[in-house]
Amino acid sequence: MTVYDFLYVFNDDMEVVRIYDTRTEEEVFAGTIRDAMYCDYEGYEVDGVDLDRDGMIITIETDEEAEE
Repeated sequence: MTVYDFLYVFNDDMEVVRIYDTRTEEEVFAGTIRDAMYCDYEGYEVDGVDLDRDGMIITIETDEEAEE
């Protein structure tokens, strides 16, 4: 399931969501569900989902390597 497809099911699209890339080990997006549905990472497959006091965290894996 893609990030877009997963987020499409939520009614309140103004909730906070963060997207974390497991390959680069960095947060690549932070914003509302609505913004996440149309961000650069909308087409990536969701690897996992977690909740913390700051909102939802979605993990994905991109093809991008960390720049050193």
